[in-house]
Amino acid sequence: MEILTFDVSAGRPMEAFGSAGVTAQPLFRGAAVAVTVLSVAAGGEVGRHPAPVDQLLVVTGGHGRVQAGGGDWEAVHAGQAVVWRAGEEHTTRAVEDITAVVIEMAT
Repeated sequence: MEILTFDVSAGRPMEAFGSAGVTAQPLFRGAAVAVTVLSVAAGGEVGRHPAPVDQLLVVTGGHGRVQAGGGDWEAVHAGQAVVWRAGEEHTTRAVEDITAVVIEMAT
C-alpha cells in the first residue's frame, strides 16, 4: 500500500502550452492509463493543446470554463467531468481554484 499526497504544494508547476497558475501531481503511470491531479489557480489556465490520448477531467473542487476546438466556452464545476478525445484541441480556465483528476487512456 502507498498513501499519496496531492495538495498544491506536492505538485510541479506546469507551463507547457502557455499554461499559467497550474500545478500537476502525477499519481499513477501505466502502459494504458495515467492519472494526474491538476490544480488550477483562480484566473489560471491550462493552455490550448491537443489531447495526446483520450482524456477525462474529473473536477473535484472549484469551477471554471472549458473549450474544445473553436467551440463555445462551457461552465464546469465540482461534481462534473469532461471528456476530450485523442487529438481534440482544448483548454481549461479557472474562475475559482480548481482541483481535478485527469485520467489519460491509451486506446
